[in-house]
Amino acid sequence: MRFCADKAVLQAVVFLWRSFLDNAMDLWGFKKWRRKLRYTQVEAGEKLGLSRGAVQLWESEIRPVPLAVELACQELLRLWKQRPEFGPVTLLYSDYANAPISPEPSASVGSILMQSERHPNNESALRSAVRPRETMTLFVAFIVEDDGNVIWSGPELLREIDARNGSIGEKATAAKAPSSR
Repeated sequence: MRFCADKAVLQAVVFLWRSFLDNAMDLWGFKKWRRKLRYTQVEAGEKLGLSRGAVQLWESEIRPVPLAVELACQELLRLWKQRPEFGPVTLLYSDYANAPISPEPSASVGSILMQSERHPNNESALRSAVRPRETMTLFVAFIVEDDGNVIWSGPELLREIDARNGSIGEKATAAKAPSSR
């Protein structure tokens, strides 16, 4: 019986490994990533903390793209998509359903309501996210692109919103302060 269990585990591992190899970044995936971000081979190497030679080895298929590099490429792409002009995007956030601005009057008190707003770009979504943060407690907030990939994760989006609220507050305080002249 133990042999059957070990054989099943081995088959599962082989299946997962083959799936991984089928989905691993190849030369075209790496080159597509590099061109999408408009990086030269030197710039791609610098962003990844590697040499141009390493990039050339992957693009010439002399060596496969390591998993760590593939993951770094995915993160650099996500950060690239955080540019203000990137879009369209969707802002997703939740708050208590009984909040003063809640569009759902029939929700029970204490319920949490998930909301989504479509925006032409990140800047528009971020400006919109600042407003609810001033009047309610956001439990979950993130920005996603059309395919559902997360561009701004919850914690980093909330930090960005708080930073923008802080700069808005500083500007308002400076505007109200009497002139020293």
